[in-house]
Amino acid sequence: MSIVGRVYLEKGRPVRVLIGWGRGGGPRNVLVEREDGSKVVRPFRGLRRLPAPSVSSMEPLF
Repeated sequence: MSIVGRVYLEKGRPVRVLIGWGRGGGPRNVLVEREDGSKVVRPFRGLRRLPAPSVSSMEPLF
């Protein structure tokens, strides 16, 4: 299962994973795109999953 393209929370703000790399066992570092369009490489550790979407809040994140 790939994490590329998925949206996670970084300090409560959504970020999209563009690239993930690291030696086996899952990604260690990821390139993420923030809401403002900036891109940064950061550890995957510390990113949190989005809460389950409710039916009434089906708006795009970006």
